[in-house]
Amino acid sequence: MKENKLFQVGTLNSLMMGDYHGSVSVKDLLKNGNVGIGTYDGLDGEAIILNGHAYDGRADGKVSEMKDSDTLPFSTVIHFDEGVKENEISFDSIEDFKNKMNQYIGSHNYFYMIKMEGTFNVRVRSCFKQKEPYEPLYKVACDQREFEYHDIEGYVIGVYCPNYVEGMNLPGWHIHFLSNDLTKGGHILKVSGENIKFKVNELNGWDVYLPHTEGFENWDLTEDLKEKTKAVEGSSKK
Repeated sequence: MKENKLFQVGTLNSLMMGDYHGSVSVKDLLKNGNVGIGTYDGLDGEAIILNGHAYDGRADGKVSEMKDSDTLPFSTVIHFDEGVKENEISFDSIEDFKNKMNQYIGSHNYFYMIKMEGTFNVRVRSCFKQKEPYEPLYKVACDQREFEYHDIEGYVIGVYCPNYVEGMNLPGWHIHFLSNDLTKGGHILKVSGENIKFKVNELNGWDVYLPHTEGFENWDLTEDLKEKTKAVEGSSKK
């Protein structure tokens, strides 16, 4: 049986509560996967891992490639199997995207990683890098910056997590965007596209790296943050 695992850094609840301390370096993350998403130390922008390179879509609207020594408090990556069948999809909203992809995938009890390429209309957001003492993410997200792009060529990278991982990760789809020229990117709030090429990897394993940070070691991570998470991950503020 071929093994294809999702490698995850940290947990969603710890990030939501304000543990933004990077615990895994870019160099070590890329040993565990070449495609994925996440965020960087101090909540410094939105991570897009594409073809073995780690990019950061920041709140100033710019994208940078990160150094091996940069670190991440939260991320999900895989070694993407490019040998799977390429498919095509059109969608007129992020809700339409999710509905169609939910019908496309098999059992909703597995993890999936998606890699799309095409021309999109997209609204993305990102948060500014935070200073200690860190505030919870639901407060920080109120100061996010949003950018909208039309007819822009690029990539959509995303992960699907099953409902039973609530608190560990975000159930459902979580998707990020990166432009072809590697200058624009972020967490997707709105998106549409016609005849978008995509590949999906179904994952049959899940490895989680647990950080040694003061917050993770001492906080009660069983708090139900479902509604606050929805507010952070949800629709545009505009």
